[in-house]
Formats: sequence, structure tokens, C-alpha cells
Amino acid sequence: MFTYVELFAGIGGFRSALDQLGGICTFASEIDKFATISYRAMYDGAPELHGDITKIDAKDVPEHDLLVGGFPCQAFSVAGQRKGFGDTRGTLFFEIARIARAKRPKLMFLENVKGLLSHDKGRTLDIMVQTLNDIGYAVDFSILNSKFYGVPQSRERVFIVCSRDVEPEAWSIEGNGVLAKAKRRLQAMGARTFNFDWPKNGEVMTRLRDILEPEVDEKYYLSPDKTLKLSEEISSKSDSVRVVGRLAEVNGHDICKRVYSAESVAPTIPTGSSGNTTPKILQRPRGRNSSGRVYDVAPTLTTSAYEHNNYVLEKFTVIQKTHSTTTTVKYDETGTLQAARLDKVPQVVTESTSRYRIRKLTPRECWRLQGFTDDQLDKARSAGVSDSQLYKQAGNAVTVNVTHAIAQRLVPMIKSQEEVTEWVV
Repeated sequence: MFTYVELFAGIGGFRSALDQLGGICTFASEIDKFATISYRAMYDGAPELHGDITKIDAKDVPEHDLLVGGFPCQAFSVAGQRKGFGDTRGTLFFEIARIARAKRPKLMFLENVKGLLSHDKGRTLDIMVQTLNDIGYAVDFSILNSKFYGVPQSRERVFIVCSRDVEPEAWSIEGNGVLAKAKRRLQAMGARTFNFDWPKNGEVMTRLRDILEPEVDEKYYLSPDKTLKLSEEISSKSDSVRVVGRLAEVNGHDICKRVYSAESVAPTIPTGSSGNTTPKILQRPRGRNSSGRVYDVAPTLTTSAYEHNNYVLEKFTVIQKTHSTTTTVKYDETGTLQAARLDKVPQVVTESTSRYRIRKLTPRECWRLQGFTDDQLDKARSAGVSDSQLYKQAGNAVTVNVTHAIAQRLVPMIKSQEEVTEWVV
């Protein structure tokens, strides 16, 4: 057994993983009122859940072995205005440092967007690592993609592990990507580092079709006038996020017009606020006695610059055939859907209004893409949480499968570490 504190808890993406590994949550903090409703419903009332972390005195936080949190990241994302520490939410990282300095947990386990590594030419990350070093922690970080951990969503995130009682060692750095460049820069600055045993990427085993509901309420379908002819056909590999076409009659940025395929992984679940700001996929219509076959996978849900509470979800949209005529559709390999402003709404491309229907992914499907169980979704919904809030909560969450894979390697470190007698300040 070990104890942990979950800051910026959302709907418990860390907690859902840590509880499975014998963890006991002694304190949690979340400011969004709707997320707290879901959290309490999902975790037996969660009496340990508190509100705004900036208003909590560190002495009121119980002692704990592990501090976890996906601290607000939009200030560091490409979709934002790159305000970094100039944004109030950017400074919330220092709330983590404040609690860690006072309570001295053995380990910390944090999450943020990939853009953190290059934000402000690396200065943001440099300050964070220096701060963590200053309060006594050696640091390691890596980029992991959810699609390699059992969910059909291409979602790259930075994960940071900090240890108070580990022998510092130089990083083993390979390649020349954004991760390697960040580590080389920090190592040259003399950062206190260590090599965490990160999980290795496996095969992409799941596709979007694997998490779709067999029966979906009519309210999730868009009206026929939203469907337009496919503007192009292209080819792709099977394990990538695929674009199958673009809407020719939609205003806005190109990413708002993309239609995605479904025999591969979904794009990142974004934090967007509009029901229209969603990636799309193709799906064969269901007959009365047979289930439909999904052709294509939507892209990862991306972040939007729209600011409301914490984050907003950019929902997927599904394109579904309505008769048995088949057509050959080829795909083009593409990366994660880019972040978009609220007024740049992704649209769907279809062959004709008679051949396809369009629907959004349901909240249940989006929660599944983040590794949450149907039972957890049902508890949140029974507590009165609306679809719009359920979408937002999914887009703002950390993927449970990924936190579980990392935590499996982290928990043994908690159990093996001895109390430190000298505190570095």
C-alpha cells in the first residue's frame, strides 16, 4: 500500500490507475464544479476532494508518498497564445512545487502537453526542472502516445517523474527529436537527472471501431444538410490517423474540413467547447439484424484556444452509410489533428446526403478513448452531469492506460525508497 495526493484531479485519470495498484488517495484538488461532481460520483463520494489549490494551506495536505497531477497545460499548447508563465494557469505549476516542498513526497508523477518541451524556446521547461531540482528532486521525462497502450487514440503527452531519493545520473539520450534536444539542453545546464524505466511502445492493437457503441441515440446524428460530397480520395497505412476527404463548401481552416478514417487509431481527444468542433469517421450503416462495420478512424481530439473552466472537448464525428452500396475509399496518412480556434470547426465530407449520415462520438465512446470504464461514465451521468460536460471532462483527462503503465514501474520505487535525512532547499 502507498499513499498519494492528486492535484488538478479532473475526473481522476491518475486515480483510476493508482487505485488498481494499491494506492490510497489521501487528498485531491479540483476547481471545476462539474468535474468534482463526476469525481465524487466515481470514487465513493471522495471526501478527500477539495477545491482551488491556490486557497489550500500546505499544512492541510496529509503526508503522502506520491504526488500526481496533470497541471493545466493550455498556456503551454500551440493552440494557446504562448503566454507561458504570464498566464495564471501557467503559474499553477508552482502550486505543485509549493506542496511538494512542504510535504516532501518521495516521488512526483506529472503530465502535460508535448508542446511544453519547446515552449518559449525551452525556457518554460528549464525553469520547471530547475524549480524541481531546487526543492530536492531529480527529474526524468518522456513522451508517450496513448495509442500504444490499448486505446485507439493518438494522443502524445509529456510525462514527468521526479524522485527525492535517487542517485543522480546523466540521461541516456538517443535521436535528435524535440525530446532529445530538450534533454541535451538541460543536461548541458547541469540539471539533476536520473533515468526512469519508461514503458516501451507496443503494437497498435485497437481501432476506433472497437470502442463504438452498437446503438446510438438519434440526438447524436447531424442533419442531412451537414453532409457534402467527398472532395478527394487518398491512401494511407493501417495504423495511422487517416484523412479520407475534405468538405468543399465549409468556411474556415483546412483542419475544420477534414474527415477521418476508422480502421486505425483516433486522433487526440481535444479540449474544445463546441459540439461541432469534432473529427469525423466513416461507418457502414447497420441493417435491422446486423451490426455496421466501421471503415475509418477519427483523429485525436485536439486542444482549442477557447477557455472555459479548465479545458473543453473537441468531439469526434462519425459518418455512417445509409444503404448497402459500397464505394472504394483510399486514405492518406496524417498526424494528430491540429489545434483550432472555436470558430474553425472541423466538418464532414460525404459522398451525398443519401449515402451517409453523420454523428458525433458519444460521451461514452470518448470516455472509453481515455481508458475510463462504462461504470464510471454511468456514475457521472447519474449524478446529473450533462453530455457537454462529459465531453469536456474526457478531453481534459489523462489517459488511464498510460498512467497505469507508468505507475506499474513507479510503485516499486515508492516501496524501496528510504526516508531522506537531509532536505535540499
